[in-house]
Amino acid sequence: MEASIRQLKANLSAYIKLAAAGETVTVSVLNRPVARIVPLKVSAPRSKLMALPGVQWNGGKPAGLPKGETMRKGVSLSAWVKEDRR
Repeated sequence: MEASIRQLKANLSAYIKLAAAGETVTVSVLNRPVARIVPLKVSAPRSKLMALPGVQWNGGKPAGLPKGETMRKGVSLSAWVKEDRR
């Protein structure tokens, strides 16, 4: 499907719905194609991811770090971050 920039401005929601339904919309300016609105690929559902080797999940939230880090006295935040990035 092709739409001019004027048509796109006037009916943006309709063209987005078309893309969501799987159709590609080519946008043209002065009868020259300049852009495409394409549908996004849907990511794999959790069940497919869980079937991959080495992937496991118990259904809960991550526990996080056992103990958080503390910043030493007299050290600026920027120096602390710079040191951590090395």
